[in-house]
Amino acid sequence: MSILSSTMLIIWLLLFLTARETSSTPTRRSQDCRCLPSDACWPSFHEWDVFNRTVNGHLIQIRPVGSVCHGREYDPARCAFARNSTHDSLWRIAEAGALQSVTWETQQYHNGSCFVDAPRTIPCSQGRIPVYGILAHSAQDIQKAVRFARHHNLHVAIRNTGHDGIGRSSGLGSFQINVSLLKKMEFLSDFVPQGGDTSQRSAVTLGAGVLGLEALAAGKKEGVNMVTGTCSSVAATGGFVQGGGLGFLGPAYGIASDNALEFEVVTAEGDLVVANEYQNEDLFWALRGGGGGTFGVVVRTTIRTYPDVPAVHFLLTADLPRLQNGTSGSGDQAIWAITTELTNLLPALKRMDNKTSAIIVPRFLQDRAGLEAHVLFVNTTDTDSIEQHLDAMHNALEAQGLSSAYTSELTVYPEMSTWLNIPRQLNGGGYGLVEGSVLISEDLFFSPNGTSHIMDVLSHLEYIVGDSVEILMSVGGRVKANKDVVDSALLPGWREAELLLTIRRALPPTSSTKTMVNSQLPFVRALQVPSLGVYYNVVDIEQPNSRRAFWGDNYERLYAIKQRWDPEGLFIVRMGVGSEDWDDEGICRV
Repeated sequence: MSILSSTMLIIWLLLFLTARETSSTPTRRSQDCRCLPSDACWPSFHEWDVFNRTVNGHLIQIRPVGSVCHGREYDPARCAFARNSTHDSLWRIAEAGALQSVTWETQQYHNGSCFVDAPRTIPCSQGRIPVYGILAHSAQDIQKAVRFARHHNLHVAIRNTGHDGIGRSSGLGSFQINVSLLKKMEFLSDFVPQGGDTSQRSAVTLGAGVLGLEALAAGKKEGVNMVTGTCSSVAATGGFVQGGGLGFLGPAYGIASDNALEFEVVTAEGDLVVANEYQNEDLFWALRGGGGGTFGVVVRTTIRTYPDVPAVHFLLTADLPRLQNGTSGSGDQAIWAITTELTNLLPALKRMDNKTSAIIVPRFLQDRAGLEAHVLFVNTTDTDSIEQHLDAMHNALEAQGLSSAYTSELTVYPEMSTWLNIPRQLNGGGYGLVEGSVLISEDLFFSPNGTSHIMDVLSHLEYIVGDSVEILMSVGGRVKANKDVVDSALLPGWREAELLLTIRRALPPTSSTKTMVNSQLPFVRALQVPSLGVYYNVVDIEQPNSRRAFWGDNYERLYAIKQRWDPEGLFIVRMGVGSEDWDDEGICRV
């Protein structure tokens, strides 16, 4: 169907007016700035329509998901559905006009928002939601989209699941390349990279849109597992792998980027190329840790798979009122006491088996404090030694009168895939979110009283409603062992780390706040001196010395590779490689 229908014309006019209201640079030279909807260089109706025909009608005009709840676009049934679905992560993936967090759907100034939950009378602004997009069904769709964007000097936003926390998959007046429908999976028992002659053994080739939960479910049928994220709705490849990729299986099998064997990529020239250790080796190096959305549009990725071995899983949960016996904060104190005892146990568990991973998350709501913790022991069914360590923790908590404050269970899984396939964090979308991370070294982690010192600092910080702390032990083991095995753009600090500490602040679903007010992160950073760096996929927008924090000594080489593959900066993301040459939005050169 032609995009020049009367309905689409009305929507286009709304987009045009929004762009005029929010544009801070009404006139621009194309060699210095990208074309925005308010510019004369923006493609005409006819040009968009012609392009749409070349991609089999896969061009979409995008409005924020909240638009059906506002103004002339108000639709009571669709608005009710959007409000009921807004916290569903999978629904947000399927909606091109949504991200997982509302934070980067909005423009920071000019009241640039369109919240689902805001009153109908508040005008709907396009914000940072792209104006048009290609809902790609093939690599050829993406090639045509890249060439169109390049020809018309458009501001490009590559979008998959929309999990990025600092706006890398959205942008003012942008053209979205949406890869979420690329779902093909091919399991291979004997994978040989193109141009090579050596088998890399068992692997799977995944389309860019395959989610972690989808890859793991398909893998279970094949009797294999792979490294995916701790959140089930994060894509199994894409920005997850390109940013490094932390998951429960990291200590056993290596960080996700260590397991990438081959990429198929659409370059800034619109060419489809293969990158592996035999061809386009520099691009292959950069895509494993250099950051997503920067070096090209990844269409397919081949990653290693591993036999579905047994595992033992420990779960601990607590949910306490923050006000107990009339005393404010006593629930918080109990949560921190339990968190401290479990965290102090981690070094012993890691020494027992360096494949062990864990995630411990205390969080603070209006009236309640909660804790959820998982510890995973890979390729074992022996619970005796595990129980000995856990008994020491239980006894310590009993001595503090906290035995009834939490529940726990230890489970043996004959097939680890059974546990990996339990969905996680599928109902956390549709809120504001700001976060930041800090790597903690093995030296501090294993030092006498090292974890006690970490917990003393974390437990004495001031937290507000919506704050959580994530203590993630998903490095060490194979991640460290790969230091002299895998040559990639991954931050070198990962090879020396044992923990990632994350401060995460959930904000109301009508929040456009993009910075962490009264942030605890400076105190967390002070734990690790000298700094090892941070996780590129969990970023504080105010991260000091960010390029060094993300890539260390690898940055100079990454920048050179960026200039070779994308000299005109078609793919620019906030705080990404080469972004220092552009303004914060990636629209104008500086």
